[in-house]
Amino acid sequence: MIYVLAPVRNVTSDQSLIIASHVQFRQEQGAKVFNPVVDAPQQDETGFNIVKAEVNFLNRMAGNGAVDILWNLGGNPSEGSRVDVGFALAFNLDMNLVTVFNRDQPPVGPQVAYQIVQEVTNNLPHQPYAQKAVDLLVEMSQAEEAVIDWNIAMIGEVEEWQRIRLGLALACFSQNPDFKIKLGNLVGIDPPGKKSYPKVIAEIMGGKTF
Repeated sequence: MIYVLAPVRNVTSDQSLIIASHVQFRQEQGAKVFNPVVDAPQQDETGFNIVKAEVNFLNRMAGNGAVDILWNLGGNPSEGSRVDVGFALAFNLDMNLVTVFNRDQPPVGPQVAYQIVQEVTNNLPHQPYAQKAVDLLVEMSQAEEAVIDWNIAMIGEVEEWQRIRLGLALACFSQNPDFKIKLGNLVGIDPPGKKSYPKVIAEIMGGKTF
């Protein structure tokens, strides 16, 4: 089983072709592939059912699959890719770095999650970013609760860690019915009628489950 971690909302046409080609390659190998563009309801009003589809597939992958990563260093930084890195760590899945879009350009936005991917896929002896994420996972698992602060603008490392922490927390929530996720300090305006992770958290706080 393969989960494809790749840009969705701000993907370019050229990137879409490369992602689709990789999905086809994996399918021809006989793998069951989750491609969020196709296999998650991208028109969902809040985004909750997108996350639900992703997490349910990842839960079924336990011990039998990997996350194939097509990372974008340029363009508009993908929130979902950062959350997905949190998923991959929390579900203890193998990561394969397939390709990096815009590798020849200066990186855009914070790239903590990319550093985690680099540490893990290269099996580096020193993995400070990945270790920090694992420590956060252990801490929230023991507390059975995560309070997620959120800045609508992903402008720096603090905001990127918010996305990674949410991925860790959603994984915990999917595996422990007693786990609580709460929205902490919200900075910026979350536009009505547009799917967003704060709306996903609100749905969970309202009683929805995976």
